[in-house]
Amino acid sequence: MLAQLAKFFLGAIATQGVSAISGLLIARWMDVEDYALFTVMIVITGAMNLVTKGGVHFGFTAIIGRVWPDRNRAAQAMKAAIKERRLISLILVPAILAIAGWLLFKNHATYEQIALLLFLLLIQWEFDMRTRVVDQILLFAKLAPTIQTLDTFLSILRLIGIFLLKIYSVLQPVPVILINVLAAGLRVPFILRWLRLELPTDNIECCLNDRREIRRVSRRQLPLEVFFVFQSQVVLLILAWAGSPNQTAYVGALSRIGQLLLPVQAVTNAFAVPRFSAQRQNVFRNWLLWSIFGGAPGLVLVLVAYWYPAVLLFLIGPNYSELTYEVFIFSIGSAFSAAIANSWQLVANKGWNYWAWLQVPVFIAWCAIVPLYLDMKRLDHLLWFQAGFPIGLMVALIVELIAARLRGELLREPEK
Repeated sequence: MLAQLAKFFLGAIATQGVSAISGLLIARWMDVEDYALFTVMIVITGAMNLVTKGGVHFGFTAIIGRVWPDRNRAAQAMKAAIKERRLISLILVPAILAIAGWLLFKNHATYEQIALLLFLLLIQWEFDMRTRVVDQILLFAKLAPTIQTLDTFLSILRLIGIFLLKIYSVLQPVPVILINVLAAGLRVPFILRWLRLELPTDNIECCLNDRREIRRVSRRQLPLEVFFVFQSQVVLLILAWAGSPNQTAYVGALSRIGQLLLPVQAVTNAFAVPRFSAQRQNVFRNWLLWSIFGGAPGLVLVLVAYWYPAVLLFLIGPNYSELTYEVFIFSIGSAFSAAIANSWQLVANKGWNYWAWLQVPVFIAWCAIVPLYLDMKRLDHLLWFQAGFPIGLMVALIVELIAARLRGELLREPEK
């Protein structure tokens, strides 16, 4: 397994490394005002994908972890997941589009830019609907390296597209987002073809029990997904209300540094989650080992930001070279967030999200108390405020593990 992990990790570095280079080049080359709009679009796209698939993904993975390698049952579960995700999207996507339009307007986008960017956001959602969540089956079928190769190729195409936009002096939000959408669209035929090869396509009916289970998990998670969308946009909302487009661009540029942690998250999602969700013995030990693995790179990032901040600031370009203290704060927040998120993904994909709601009151308390002691118009104070967001998820994770221990699912020993 170590050899497989090493191979996948190197591939993840290649895939996410190319994506990180693209993001860093955009930060270096794009005007600060345009980069503020790009930041809004990246945050909104992530929020939209999260809110429409989070609970569905957890319920779907929990079912596949139980029934695999029964392909018929996997196909039934996939149909149930698709139907549930479309239902959730029908309710939530209009609200997300409205928020996106307001944020773009507050960051000085023209009406034409707003219309084009929202249209591209809808297309992006459709492509994500057709390839994400369902591609979890390919991970269980041990096709993670194949998917990784595809994603690396698409990342390289995006990188080439960024270079072309720079050469022709059209490195602006709409063309850049269009390249992202085209890359997402190119993923669709490959994923669908591989799914057809793995799963039966004839006489497969959606299983009602699967829909009920996915809906049950989704209902527990949906309020939290809406909360996650709000949480991910709090900083942008504050900046739109009391800050400036330049500060929005600063936050967006610093977030590019967080991409350095993406290879570890890719390993967790593609390698650790399928294995961990199917395990029934030594659960706590395996969770702890994967959690340590997921948290270690973040610690390295914090140390680099403390001792050599100029190295990280060089990556995002001269427009942000004065953010020495800010990059250290952001690195702490990114490391903390990545470590907790990786650990949470493991337990949530076993269907353990009973106490996830605890994030909401903890976050509300944080938002109510901390701004009393910080000046939210200052970028460094705003970043410290943002760095504490994962505390709610950490509390939920700890309680979830205690609950699993009480149920006897956490410390179960191997059968003799």
